[in-house]
Formats: sequence, C-alpha cells, structure tokens
Amino acid sequence: MQNTALAPTAYRIETSRLLMRCWSPADARLLRASLDDNNQHLRPWIPFMKDEPRSLEQTVERLRGIRASFDLHQHYRYAVFDTGGEKLLGESILLDRVGPGAFEIGYWIDRHAVGQGYAIEATCALIRVAFEIEKVDRLEIHVEPDNAASATVPLKLGFTHDATLPRRASNAEKKFRDLMIWSLFTEDYPATPAAKIGLQAFDCLGDPII
Repeated sequence: MQNTALAPTAYRIETSRLLMRCWSPADARLLRASLDDNNQHLRPWIPFMKDEPRSLEQTVERLRGIRASFDLHQHYRYAVFDTGGEKLLGESILLDRVGPGAFEIGYWIDRHAVGQGYAIEATCALIRVAFEIEKVDRLEIHVEPDNAASATVPLKLGFTHDATLPRRASNAEKKFRDLMIWSLFTEDYPATPAAKIGLQAFDCLGDPII
C-alpha cells in the first residue's frame, strides 16, 4: 500500500519563554478580551482590525475558520502564551499567500507585553519551523514603513529589505499605505539568530518533531 502520510505539522511550539499553539474555538473569550483591550494599539497596523469589534459568537466562528485552515495546511496561526499557557501575549502567523514554496510571517503583541522581545522570539521559532519542518524556500515579512517596532524584527533576524512599494496595503481604516517587503531565503537561514534558538515542536498527537 502506498504511504500517504502527511509531513508533520507543528501544532505546538515551546521556546524558553513562550508556548505557541494553534488556536481553538475554545479560545474565543480569551481572544475577545485581548482584542478589545488592544483595539487602539493594533488598529493602526493590523488589517483584520477593520472587522473588529466582533461579537463572541463571531469570534468563535472566526476561530473555527482559523483552525480549519491550520488543519488543511493553508495558514498556520499560533496563539502565543507565556510558558504556563495562561497569559495570552499575542499571535504569530505563517500565511500561505506569497507564492509557491514560501510563507509570509505576521505577528502582533499585546500592548502590555511590548518591548520584551516576544515578537523576536516567536518569529525565530516560526522561521525554524518554516525552514526545518515545512521545508520552504523563502520567507517574507511585510511591514508598513511607519511601524518602526515591527520593522525591527526582520532587520534583526537577517532578512533583506527588497523594496518599499507605494500604496500596496490598506489599514483598518481602509486607507492605502506603503509596504516594505523583507525576504529570507533558505541558503541564508543558517547564519541567522533563528537557526540558533532552542525550541521543541510537537505534532497533533503531541509527539516531538524537533
């Protein structure tokens, strides 16, 4: 019989300070409270905030869709927690929308957790997962030029600034914004800080894959 087993997918990732796992509809109240508290913090930069505030029921449905996309190997959206899995710190994402053999990395951090290096740590973890488990050839990070905090992430992690494209993105207020494109290719990955980060990754059965 032909072996049709799928390549392993990281459903949970653990670093020294973070627990990252796929979202569940059961997280709806937790996410709802976080997005409500971070409305002004995230709205200038995060496009999905145009659809906020959602009701709890709408949040449940959104998380059901997010989990379905995860299980179908389309987009991998991870809730980012402290190591105890109790405090939601933000979200880190691998988006399958930048062409074959590539992912776009996205992230947001709770306003109370900004400045503690969590975006860097979570992004390093996703870079390792993308290159070592998903076997991609390229990663991209897209950042608005005015979002200085987010732009430091690709800069510190060895990405190359390819271009700044005029009026290529729209924000939550549906205003056009410029967009910086940063790329990292597989041959450049070993020299980056991400290649050195310690982590464990587990599949949907809880078995280790890194």
